[in-house]
Amino acid sequence: MPPKRSEVIAQRIVKEIRHRGLRPGDPLAAEPEMCSGYGVGRSTLREALRILELLGVIEVRAGRGGGPVVAAPNSRHLASTLALLMQFSETTFASVVEMRGYIEPIAASLCAAHRDEKTVIGLKNSVANMRANLDEETVFLDENHNFHGLVAEGTHNPLITYISNSLDWVLDGAPLGVRFTRSARRSVLAVHEVICEAIEAGKPDEAGNAMAQHISEAARYYERKFPDIMGKVVTWELYGL
Repeated sequence: MPPKRSEVIAQRIVKEIRHRGLRPGDPLAAEPEMCSGYGVGRSTLREALRILELLGVIEVRAGRGGGPVVAAPNSRHLASTLALLMQFSETTFASVVEMRGYIEPIAASLCAAHRDEKTVIGLKNSVANMRANLDEETVFLDENHNFHGLVAEGTHNPLITYISNSLDWVLDGAPLGVRFTRSARRSVLAVHEVICEAIEAGKPDEAGNAMAQHISEAARYYERKFPDIMGKVVTWELYGL
């Protein structure tokens, strides 16, 4: 089945963004100029822009001086797409936990192997901030995301980074009702400290093993405290953008 005209135009816009070296925040041409340049009507162009907006490639700003500007797709956009696919395939939360158990230890091991000072500083700051705000669940969840994101970025493998981070967003069980007791937060903090130390020391095996332990403990916590959630299907309305 050939692609729709709007999809072809969306692909051409992406190609032009890359060819011109445009960065997030840079404006695209005005609508009349784009219609003329791509040889399409306003409705086709707007459909193409909507496709790109949903994918996180552009942002359409309203008001005077607004219009489409370049954005940066991130793991949240992939998480949204994955959630949509999961809903139609009736993928459960337990399956996401299982998949993360394979990806995260690899990420931690690679992060330690490619150890760099910027990542280590970021991880240590995340651990310190979680420790200082252990009573604040919102801060805890933010730092949990931040820590795992830093580990993923430290792999220096963009594909692992996108997959790991998108699974991390879906694995945030808050939309499903998961809550972390203070005791659970302390346990997470403790293992984050171990992972951080292993990465700082440049020890891939230790980092991978500690992360495997972390994900295994999280899975047991979900199964013990929220058994009904493990069998729930991941749905787009919970994790869509």
